[in-house]
Order: sequence, then C-alpha cells, then structure tokens
Amino acid sequence: MATSPANRARTRIGVGEEVDLTVSPGPATWAITAGSGQLSPSTGSHAKVRFTADDAAGTVTITATGSGCSCTIIFTIVEPSGWTMIQQPGTHLKHVAGRPNCGWKGIAFFHPDDVNFYRMEDRELDSLSVATGCYNPSHHGKYHGNYAPPDRASGWFPMTRHTANGTTDDGPDEIYSGYPPTSATGAAPPFTAGKYYWPITWQWRVVGSSNIHNFPVVRQEHEIFPDGKCESRKGGHTEHCMYNDAASSY
Repeated sequence: MATSPANRARTRIGVGEEVDLTVSPGPATWAITAGSGQLSPSTGSHAKVRFTADDAAGTVTITATGSGCSCTIIFTIVEPSGWTMIQQPGTHLKHVAGRPNCGWKGIAFFHPDDVNFYRMEDRELDSLSVATGCYNPSHHGKYHGNYAPPDRASGWFPMTRHTANGTTDDGPDEIYSGYPPTSATGAAPPFTAGKYYWPITWQWRVVGSSNIHNFPVVRQEHEIFPDGKCESRKGGHTEHCMYNDAASSY
C-alpha cells in the first residue's frame, strides 16, 4: 500500500504494513501457512486480498490455492530498530547571549529506511537528569518532560511520511540546555565545565495494538566547555553555540 520506498514489489515490509495481493488465474482460497498476520477477506475464494503484517518481526508465508494449483509468497516483517534526529528544516538555534547555552529543534526518523512504518506511532517516557560539574545541582534530578503520572509518558505521535532518512512523525522536539547560574559557571572564560543528560526511552506500537515496545535508550546531552562553548546532543545530532554568540531563537 505504501508508495515509499519506491519498490512496490518488495517483500521486506515494516510491522503493520499492508500489501494487496493478486493471483492469476483467479479466484483462489488464501491462507497464511507460516507466521502470523491478517488477510482480508479472510474466507472464501478471491482474486485479490489484503495482507496486514503483525507487530512483531518474523517471516510470513501466504498461499493461494486455485483450481488444481497453488502458489506462495514469503514476506519478511521488520521491527523498527532505532531512531536518529536531524535539525528541523527552516529552524534556527536558540541562544541567550552572554551565557553558555544552546538549543535546537529536531525531528526523529525511525529505521531501517527500506520499509515504511506508517502504521506505527511513538511516545516518550519521562526520565530524571544526571548532572555533574557546573550543572550540579541546578540541573540534577529534573524530569525531562514533566509528564503526568501514572504513565509519565507523552501522548502518542503518528507517523506522517517516509523519506530516504526513514519514517518520521514530523513532531518537533525542543533540545535546549538551559544554563546554570553565574555563580556556578563564572561570568567569562574560563567557565567551569559541566555535563548533564537524560536517559531517553521512546516507545512504539502499531496503531490499534496494545503491545508496546521500547527503543534502545538514547541520551539527550548538554555540555559546557571552559572556552564558553555549549553543545546539545540527541539522536546522533549535535549543535553548539558560543557564549558570546548573538541572541537567537528557534
């Protein structure tokens, strides 16, 4: 069903992906003879059916049995393996002039990129920061998202499109360092160095499924260097500002 990636004959598909299957000559009786998933229609004899992949990796064999003959097709079902971020196109860095701080807006892409996860959605679990150096104690032990208990999780974000980078929800994520008080960093170079991070756990599920899966933990990191540079890192992407850069916003 997905038109991206461009190969419409591929048999490697993402969890939840839908594929229209036809048989010639038809009609035929269709069955999943190995693995799992759903066929629609699920009974009767038809020239065309739709297969919907389950939410788990595996191999699925579908057999069409007609008048005196049968044929099969085998699909490899792929789960998302992780995510990376890029700076959201058209946005700028956030910086308060005179202080070591840096922020950027990112969007996440889910991998691998050779399948489409359009029937997946993601969310973020809350976490507590770990800070050292000049960031401690001002930035230590703080919730990342301040999501409400008991779940302490964001809402679910649906996927919106697939590109050469992977599948994305296009949800802008603000990655901003903030800054410690002058008493902790000093007012000019050499600044007192410091680091802090949140251990970020994102989750995914196929739309309509109650099965929730965790991505590997990814750190959102911020670091102040003695020369006044501040780096902000998340999902494999890094941006930085110098303390004396001009003020700017997203």
